[in-house]
Amino acid sequence: AATSTPATTPAPAALPKADVTIALGVVPGQMLFDKTELTVAPGQLVQLVFTNPDVMQHNFILGAPGSLQQLGAAADQMLTTGDALAQNYVPQSSLVVFSTPIVNPGQTLTVQF
Repeated sequence: AATSTPATTPAPAALPKADVTIALGVVPGQMLFDKTELTVAPGQLVQLVFTNPDVMQHNFILGAPGSLQQLGAAADQMLTTGDALAQNYVPQSSLVVFSTPIVNPGQTLTVQF
């Protein structure tokens, strides 16, 4: 009789050591982050630990300085075309410096940029 061993999944590669780690969450029931300002130095490797304690999905977009209104309007426009979810609510714009995928309720995502 042949014996089988359980399949194992290799552990994901460890992330490099970040220069700065930022814990960011959302305020449940509001379209707000739990921090109003994030500060890092140019060229630093940033590790973002993004937690979603809300009942709805959320994501994070880092925009170029002064791009809030333009990116907000572009995101609103995505809702009218029906492709917002497929694009993780991230507008196709050179003003987007970094973005996360959608984080479901109760989940945490760790990314580096």
